[in-house]
Amino acid sequence: MSREQMIHDAAMEIMRDVGVRIHNPKAVEIFRKNGIRVEDNTVYFTEEQVMHWVKMAPESFTLYARNPKYNMTVGGNHINPAPTYGCAFIDDWSGQRRRGTMEDYIKCLKLVQAEESYSINGGIMIQPSDVQEETAAIEMFYATLMYSDKAIMLPTGFKNEMELIFEAACELFGSKENMVEKPGMIALINTVSPLSLDERMLDCLMLLAEYGQPAILCPATMLGATGSLSMAGTLASGTAENLAGIALAQMIRPGTPVVFGIQSTAADMRGGITFACAAPEGTLMQGFGANMARFYGLPSRGGGCQTDAPVINCQAGYESMLTFASAYRHGINLVMEAGGVMDSVNATSFEKMVIDFEIIRQVKASFAPIEVNEETLNLEEIKEIGHDGSFVTSDYTLENYRDLYSPRIGERNAKNADYFKESIDKEIARLLKTYDDSRPEADAETMDRVRAVLEKSGTDMSYFKK
Repeated sequence: MSREQMIHDAAMEIMRDVGVRIHNPKAVEIFRKNGIRVEDNTVYFTEEQVMHWVKMAPESFTLYARNPKYNMTVGGNHINPAPTYGCAFIDDWSGQRRRGTMEDYIKCLKLVQAEESYSINGGIMIQPSDVQEETAAIEMFYATLMYSDKAIMLPTGFKNEMELIFEAACELFGSKENMVEKPGMIALINTVSPLSLDERMLDCLMLLAEYGQPAILCPATMLGATGSLSMAGTLASGTAENLAGIALAQMIRPGTPVVFGIQSTAADMRGGITFACAAPEGTLMQGFGANMARFYGLPSRGGGCQTDAPVINCQAGYESMLTFASAYRHGINLVMEAGGVMDSVNATSFEKMVIDFEIIRQVKASFAPIEVNEETLNLEEIKEIGHDGSFVTSDYTLENYRDLYSPRIGERNAKNADYFKESIDKEIARLLKTYDDSRPEADAETMDRVRAVLEKSGTDMSYFKK
């Protein structure tokens, strides 16, 4: 019996005997109407019921961007990085910390728009402290539309916010039917370990399914704290949490695209409990999560470029490389938090963000297959030069030397001690200039209609114009 089958069997036993607690009356009623056993607010599934619904979800799907060159396939052999997510603070180069602002959020949008490694932008890249919590999701969504034309990662907010966002999205994409046919937005639905889904996340999940937009189901369990200390046990309970949410999405709209995610990792219990986002256990579980996604015929989600370091240092570098390289090796389809995350997902750093851009490029280059054909074998030149010649001035070298990878961060022949920081500052400036030179323009008439909907939130229209 395979390890995946054993995890599945354990998850089925958990869903049958322990159940998943659902903190949302509307969701509980949907489960009940679809024949799922409900006691109070806990739902219990048979394996047949689980698989009936899970099999309705597609194995892969396309997320359509307003600029078609950024359309992205989620599933199969496709690996898509997505930037920082969920951080409340901004850390600078020296480790000084402050609350994030909407200005910081917009700077993130610009950097991600300009960096070619990404086809997706937005979400809660930074939690802006200078806007009201009740409308923060709306303002982040609107900023994403104004500063990017890549596929949209949605922030998750309160139910009334999300309802307005989806109403505005109908204006953006033409109609609800268009959105279902060509989904252009995706959102992260975190489960609450152990074995629960909360009201706010479930409200968002049900709206996503209603409008046919993809949902990422994902636990972020801490070994020995919010889940079993054993990785196998935590994978089984996380699978149960995921499958309950996936089943609900299919009950609302069969065929709703979903992503099976694992963001679980170790808990560092020395002097308290810390979410050790870059621990080796996390790379193992998230990598195995991709196996479970394939077991169910679903796309996968994990994390990359993550670090627990509080400042940019050697630890930040090796942990970020470890987590992204692991995600890439395991074939995780959507690699979130890949760009800017610091200090166990507490802060975003712009300097760390462009370092992570370099990590992503280098990992992609290192995993690319070597091209072997008559031209690349270059036998005629090898024979001609023989034992004592040099290839420095050969035709093949002169014609192709620019194909060798050239890093944008760091230096291979540094002449001063400040070279690393200087290369980062130079790259940030280059990306922001690239953005200014090719800023995407949102259609004015469409944005007028979007603003008219979002203004119902009570946000002053002058804010949107600013």
